[in-house]
Amino acid sequence: MRNILIKSLSVLSVSLFATGCIEETFPEGSTQTQSQVSKSDAGVAALINAIPTSLVNAGTAAHYSRYGDQLDFGLASIHMRTDHMLEDVACMADNPGYDWAGSYAMNQNMGASYIPCSYFWDCYYPWIKGANDVISTIIPESATSDALNYLGQAYAYRAMFYLDLARLYMPVLNKYTDVSAIQGLTVPIIRETTTEEESMNNPRAPKEEMYAFILEDLKNAETYLTGTSNPYTQPTLAAVYGLMAKAYLEMGYWDETQFANAAEYARKAIETSGKTPLTEAQWTDPTTGFNDGSANNSWIWGLPLTSDNYNNLVAWVAHLCMEAQWGYGTLSHLGINRATYEAITPGDFRKLSWLDPDWTGFGGSTEIDYQFAGTAADAQVYLEGALPYESIKFRPANGNATNYTEGNAGDVVVMRVEEMYFIEMEAVAHTQGVPAAVQLLNTFMNTYRMTAGNSYDCSSKVSDLETFTDEMLLQKRIEFWGEGVTVYDYKRLQEGITRGYTGTNHAGVHQYNTDGPSPMWNIVISRLEYQANTAINDSNNNPDPSGLLKLWTGGE
Repeated sequence: MRNILIKSLSVLSVSLFATGCIEETFPEGSTQTQSQVSKSDAGVAALINAIPTSLVNAGTAAHYSRYGDQLDFGLASIHMRTDHMLEDVACMADNPGYDWAGSYAMNQNMGASYIPCSYFWDCYYPWIKGANDVISTIIPESATSDALNYLGQAYAYRAMFYLDLARLYMPVLNKYTDVSAIQGLTVPIIRETTTEEESMNNPRAPKEEMYAFILEDLKNAETYLTGTSNPYTQPTLAAVYGLMAKAYLEMGYWDETQFANAAEYARKAIETSGKTPLTEAQWTDPTTGFNDGSANNSWIWGLPLTSDNYNNLVAWVAHLCMEAQWGYGTLSHLGINRATYEAITPGDFRKLSWLDPDWTGFGGSTEIDYQFAGTAADAQVYLEGALPYESIKFRPANGNATNYTEGNAGDVVVMRVEEMYFIEMEAVAHTQGVPAAVQLLNTFMNTYRMTAGNSYDCSSKVSDLETFTDEMLLQKRIEFWGEGVTVYDYKRLQEGITRGYTGTNHAGVHQYNTDGPSPMWNIVISRLEYQANTAINDSNNNPDPSGLLKLWTGGE
């Protein structure tokens, strides 16, 4: 029998989280307040170091303490929630109620009064306040080199937060909700100089204003981080270039001249970082796979965890690692969408991230040398309940599949160098043409993803920009499964999702298809912001998408 630490939690409590309303509380932490924090370098260091801690802390948004939300563990939770809005993460459990991100797969309770939509706001704006506190504390003209480093980090953090918010909240046109009157609106901007009075009447910034603000922060970060040698656990110059590449790529879809900047800064991030894509050994390592940025040369940016940051169940490993015997993964059985798995090119080692349905371990005929976390006995326990297509991409820390104190201490990946290769090829398709982009994709796959004796060539699949984009996105979806990267691609490229089809492995209650973009990718601003900000109301909020999608019932 599996050793599952559930702490007297029933499936009913998961359902209560999904349908619960947010409390009538005034939002905290979103505006600048006077602080008695020391302006010494040590005091500022404490402020800047508190930011990455808050990004991974259990209960960081107070949703665990208020609502019992065991998915309240910060940035990795946001990644998990957004991935559930797409099609590639499949919950295969007989009882999908154990999947705490299920509301996002079912498009339930996404309105302004409900918990699921408020999580993003309740994370990002307190994090922004942390960055603002650092920025407002440091006077560049009289600061030490250490303090200027902290200042550069704070600008990078703030830019990342607003870039995420802009992409999450700026509405994409779709066939389910009318967003024509709010096109191009992002979120309110709160600077280090914003007063409480100003924040109480602070409208959604148009995209042009928001991206100008983000780029201003990134240019400041570039100035102050040039010449520093921060570790991957802190913002670096390469990370700043990576954020610039992401921002310029988004801008390219309303200003084509920005595609050249996207390609330029993606290449700068690659070259400045000195990073290289994960090898097969690093990707499949049962001890350090996708949980330890120091064990590879791929991660440009990651967030470390210690035992102070989590408990047994409020931690990303407990939800996203199927081998962790104490966690929900043993019950939710998260894996890859069958159609996506079947589209992986033979000889692509990334396929080893998921259990093949024809594997001999399932009684099939295909011999595959999977590596499992922990001891042989641990692997046997895991395989007693494992399902075809189940994920083994994310490993418990140090390969410890039985002890959450050690196993939950997995780093959170923020930026891998591989993302820069994909940004570069997407941008090049617009600036140099599809053949040049095809060459970049083929080179990436053959250099970094295909095993000996195998090759990849997408030339026969690609005839124009649209077919290249489809193939590029497929490879990006495989590359970043479970990492929270591709929701922005789906929005930017106006893709749809397909979970309902003959032979699907998605849970029945998750089998939604969309005709073009899903309305739930336009995150609704929480009712709590209405209480604090008179410039936000029903007329300029994103529409509630709840219940607008219909379950697939068979057929096409």
